[in-house]
Amino acid sequence: MLRILMIGPEPHVGGGISAVAGALLESDLPQRCRLTYLAEGARRRGPGVKLVRFLTALGGLVRRLAQGQVDVVHLHVGGGSSLYRHALYLALSRLAGRPAVLHWHLPAEAASADQGGRVARWMLHRAAVVIALSPSWQAALADLAGRDRVVLLPNPVDCAAIRPPADPTARSEATVLFLGDFSARKGAADLVAAAALVLAQRPDARFVLCGGRPPPALQQRAAALGPAVSFPGVVQGDAKRGLLQEAAVLALPSYAEGLPVALLEAMAAGLPVVATPVGGIPDLVQEPDHGLLVPPGDAAALAAAILRLLGDADLRRAIGRRNRWVAETRFDVKVYVERLLAVYEGMVWNSSPRDLRVG
Repeated sequence: MLRILMIGPEPHVGGGISAVAGALLESDLPQRCRLTYLAEGARRRGPGVKLVRFLTALGGLVRRLAQGQVDVVHLHVGGGSSLYRHALYLALSRLAGRPAVLHWHLPAEAASADQGGRVARWMLHRAAVVIALSPSWQAALADLAGRDRVVLLPNPVDCAAIRPPADPTARSEATVLFLGDFSARKGAADLVAAAALVLAQRPDARFVLCGGRPPPALQQRAAALGPAVSFPGVVQGDAKRGLLQEAAVLALPSYAEGLPVALLEAMAAGLPVVATPVGGIPDLVQEPDHGLLVPPGDAAALAAAILRLLGDADLRRAIGRRNRWVAETRFDVKVYVERLLAVYEGMVWNSSPRDLRVG
């Protein structure tokens, strides 16, 4: 049985990488291989906690590599300081002669960025396998890492846990759901601006924006709209599943994305979506079969798309059925685990000394 050492964020604490890690740990992957998961980073924690998490993960990696307990190292690479931490993990894996897979949760453009670009390119050139989240990212990363080492493996979703409501009439006719954080790239401010336009025509509409504490300026803008806009904070588990089953539409007006887990969860729940054509979203949401796409930063277009879906129950149901089918057949975590195990096996059984040499 293959021995896999995976390093990533704490599962289920918010964010797409954390959600992917949680889905894998709760799947049958730990029963199909000897999986060790080292959690590092600390979302919404102080620098002291983050440092301790990093040193603990680093020590766990070094110890297991020195003891020969690892066949494959699987690194969930994010932005910011995560890039540099995982570069160190990759270097240590190569020194120990163990192949590493880079699960690349960053835009391909990160490798050409001024800050961190050189580190990103070094990592892409030296990983045994790079996992890309969408076809467009796969093509872009292939130019940097080599076509034969870039594998397309979109994010998974647990379709057994996230499902449409048993009673379709339980859905709201006018609730718009947002799942994300309140960083500028997620476009929550645009959604609040669009909410004002929607409410002018649909006073019964409700906007539920989940994902931590919004900035004070955003709270003030939302407060002017009264109880129609609410901020429940971070939602997980049954609370999230309940919101997905209740909502009429999921809106994610992002400026930059990989392959958002929120969209996959909405599709699994049988929801139509309104999103922006950034990152891997156009590979996932083909208009109008799976939802509607609007330009980033265009609150008027966002409002119009939301109004179109809120005003057509038959369209919402038709899109929802297609989205559920796509989630089950293409993105379910059971399908994902089979593909991931095939990647691991290929790395171990097909690797050559050239693949593993230290450069």
